[in-house]
Amino acid sequence: MQTLFANTGVQILCVPLPSGRRYTTAQIGYGWQFTKCRTTVEDQDESEEPKTESYPYIQWQVIQSNVSKLYLAVDTSLGDPDIGFFCDPTSLAGDFHVRLENLVDLTGQPLVGLPPVDICLRAATATAGEAKPVHLVVDFGNSRTGALLVEMSGEVTQAAEMLPFELFNRYTLDAFNEQGEPESRPNTRWFSSKTRWCNAPYQLPREAAKTEYYRDTVKGLLGKKQVTRERQVTVRPNLFDDFSMIRMGREADDVTQIMHAKGDFRTGVSSPKRYMWADDEAWLEGAFWYMADPHDRLGTGTFSGKLQGSLLRFLHEDDRDFLLEKADPPEELFASEVPVKPRHAPRSLMVTAIYELLCQAYMYVNSAAYRSRTTDPARSREVRSLTMTFPSGMFQPERERFHKQCEKAIKIFGRTLGKQQKVQPTLTLSIDEASAVHLTYIWSELRMLGQDPRLWFSTISRDIGPPKAAPVAELGAEESAAEEEVGAAPAGRRRSRARIRRPGQSAAGDGAEAGADMRGREMRIACIDIGGGTTDLMIAKYTYSPGIDDSIHGQVLHQDGVSVAGDQLVKRLLERIIVPKFADAIGLEDEDTLLLFGPEVPKNRGFSSYRIDWVNRLLVPLAEQYLQHAVEGLDEEEITHTDPEVIDPAVIESLEQVCNKVRGPGYYNVHQELGLRCHKDEFEEVVHEVFDDLLFDYCTRIVDHRADIVLLAGQPSKLGYIQRLVDMYTPLPASRIIPMFNHYAGNWYPYQDVKGHAPGMIVDPKSAVVVGAGIEFMARNGMLPQFKFSMRGKQTENTYHWGVITEQTSTIREERVLFFPVEGDTRDEWTEFDTSSQRVIIGRKMSPEEQAAAQPIYFLKTDSGGRIGAINLHVRIRRNKATDKVEEHLELDSVTGEVAGQAAVLGENVHFGWRTIADERYYLDTGGLDNIELDGR
Repeated sequence: MQTLFANTGVQILCVPLPSGRRYTTAQIGYGWQFTKCRTTVEDQDESEEPKTESYPYIQWQVIQSNVSKLYLAVDTSLGDPDIGFFCDPTSLAGDFHVRLENLVDLTGQPLVGLPPVDICLRAATATAGEAKPVHLVVDFGNSRTGALLVEMSGEVTQAAEMLPFELFNRYTLDAFNEQGEPESRPNTRWFSSKTRWCNAPYQLPREAAKTEYYRDTVKGLLGKKQVTRERQVTVRPNLFDDFSMIRMGREADDVTQIMHAKGDFRTGVSSPKRYMWADDEAWLEGAFWYMADPHDRLGTGTFSGKLQGSLLRFLHEDDRDFLLEKADPPEELFASEVPVKPRHAPRSLMVTAIYELLCQAYMYVNSAAYRSRTTDPARSREVRSLTMTFPSGMFQPERERFHKQCEKAIKIFGRTLGKQQKVQPTLTLSIDEASAVHLTYIWSELRMLGQDPRLWFSTISRDIGPPKAAPVAELGAEESAAEEEVGAAPAGRRRSRARIRRPGQSAAGDGAEAGADMRGREMRIACIDIGGGTTDLMIAKYTYSPGIDDSIHGQVLHQDGVSVAGDQLVKRLLERIIVPKFADAIGLEDEDTLLLFGPEVPKNRGFSSYRIDWVNRLLVPLAEQYLQHAVEGLDEEEITHTDPEVIDPAVIESLEQVCNKVRGPGYYNVHQELGLRCHKDEFEEVVHEVFDDLLFDYCTRIVDHRADIVLLAGQPSKLGYIQRLVDMYTPLPASRIIPMFNHYAGNWYPYQDVKGHAPGMIVDPKSAVVVGAGIEFMARNGMLPQFKFSMRGKQTENTYHWGVITEQTSTIREERVLFFPVEGDTRDEWTEFDTSSQRVIIGRKMSPEEQAAAQPIYFLKTDSGGRIGAINLHVRIRRNKATDKVEEHLELDSVTGEVAGQAAVLGENVHFGWRTIADERYYLDTGGLDNIELDGR
């Protein structure tokens, strides 16, 4: 008997089938099918058509493998049974039982060998009370994403629990073992942020006939009168309204690899977080969005099609914010579900990605797999809040757009799958990623000291001045004499008096004495968080106030972030080592190497979708293997592209097809062994090139701000060479430079080695971000007993060097600086410059050093409309100082001159806006590497 709670969305059940049983495609089709069962009627005439019963709230599919399984998708929504719901909301007080027997296949015949399936649909509040609130905390990265589920356990003595969210693969449905029981998949706790369009997971329910009663006025002999009439109408029930059209993680690869579409099309982005600025179709360069259709519902035969689906009614192509402007928008404001030319703004994929996470989280927290891991498995759940982290150096307009995209996702969730929740999720962006790492470290230290901040602060903190309170020894003689009497002194003062030490006890005394007065002490912590898209630096000072609730207050002293990070390391690793080695191994000509993997040119545009596939599914996995070998010190172990566990053979096949087309069959053998090994010196040269200047700059600032502790977080911080650079540039003892990788946090830590090795250790340094965000959420909402935490930011206090970025080095040369940091009462400033470039990238940095990396913020570009001619622009820009609510920013006041023979006009042939990456399309989204080094050939 499978028991499900009513009004908990769509739940998946798995039933293993007898071994050896096989079915044809004509019987089971592809994907989810509508459910009909043949009824058994005694004494039925054999000449009569067999009767069937439909179950509109259940869809089924069979996936055949070593152990074939029947999967059932059950929509647990309550509603009108006449149109397909299993029960009316007013009728379900206990359990509703369903027995599926003689399931009919697509040919109209019962599927032989299927066991009867009994399902119990239970009223959510029938036995255990109201739904429990669950809070979703998400670290959405440029490379990888992870999330935590936070809920309170216990009724009297409540404690907060953090459980990792596991992404469900809707295509392979591989979250069940051979017995049909749900099982944990730790490798799905962190998943790729690549986001791909895909058809909705379930079939739209069929329309049903419904009798509708209405009042009508008729004339009679005695005048007019009201009568009741009935009519038949067709209604599509709100079943299976999980409209998610985005796939992430491994599933994104699974559904796109079976697409057979031809031509120039786009299926998604490497991470929508990179494209918060992309608010129109320009990024697509004339192409359309295509989606995977893994079950060929569109009937194209290519398992793909132009973007279409129910979710699109909430997404206009210009990504307007109509859902946020009105609580209940009228129908005419919604978009088309089948756009003729689907060219949605890339930033809209951020909405769909968050919507996918919300739908999956709602399904997951109400599944037996999740509930069985909690202390209260007999209650349903609701997703009550969504907490998102953000990079420490995130530009304010980018952060505000990020917030709006998440808000829109919540609105869509509330109108679809989450419609049964009594309260819709609330959204907070309360902590940046580097601050979250701080909090993970602080909390892990406190947990090891019995959650007594006094001990920790007395050991680590520094004295910044005399304590404000006078010590007992300085009390007046009369007051001291009076207090000698029992009970004469106030209770608080009696507790703070010095005690007689036991023989052998240290002079520091116990914890209470050591932390009696921390008001004159502070601690400074710096964090270098090296993510996939940005490397952030945050330095903060912390003070401690003891009391009934211990309080730790943080104040940001310095905060910055630049887009030189893990993905840039991967790119240079590909350009300097992986691609040259691959080309050598299979004998690629230089011109063919550049054609296949180099910049986009007219000759390779015909296979641009393949190039994107090769970078993401061939070259990047090889680089990830190389990096893992570097971390583990595996110098002799070979890395190969012929291992199907690392590289999908279908990717190699597509490369072989293109090579045969370019040079003819047999010219290249793409299956030739790669023979790639990690050479320490060669690898460290690449790491030095990418990170040395940046880390020297960051460490200089750490020294300037007198940090006591330096934390290293993010996947690249696992590399020993990066740790050594920080150690070399920072004059702190080794014990004060703490990589979060392999740092002992305690057995409470939600992300530990899945095999049980090294319990309590942080095995993934990126996880410190989402865990810190979860701790901040719990502290902010009173879920941590007798502990408070607060952090005062600095975003609106920062002032920068602004200038034109040299794109090859991501730096600002001295003669290209437009504004220097504000000093004193500096007013709003203006500057002017001339340029003849088609594109100018303006960025900001906090360091005065020329070699310091700058973050792209604005672009100025021209549109000549295909004309050939000189470009001469005179640009006038204003710098607006920061206020209490607005960060320092730039505005374009005017632009004059000419663009290819026409007068320069802002908004027509000259465009200015914010964009936080140098190129409009990231290399992971173009498939092109612009600096492949083949000189060693």
